[in-house]
Amino acid sequence: MTDELLAAMHGVLARYHRSLAKKATLDIVQHYHTDLAQRFADEAAQIPRRTTILERLREREVETRQSMAPSTKDVRDKPATRHDHP
Repeated sequence: MTDELLAAMHGVLARYHRSLAKKATLDIVQHYHTDLAQRFADEAAQIPRRTTILERLREREVETRQSMAPSTKDVRDKPATRHDHP
């Protein structure tokens, strides 16, 4: 499922619960659906932001691995001296 589809699904659920809140006769049921609708709407708004953050973290992880890779290679290619081993 794509992030856009997930955000759209949360939007649909938010609208659905808002409509249920409008139809509710008991205050407690109205508050429940209103609260749930708000939570779905908030979650829908956060999905693109979280995706962007995850992409940045993945990019940094790749950059870190790439920058560390040559340094480990240098250590392995270095000839051993008598001081390197006990």
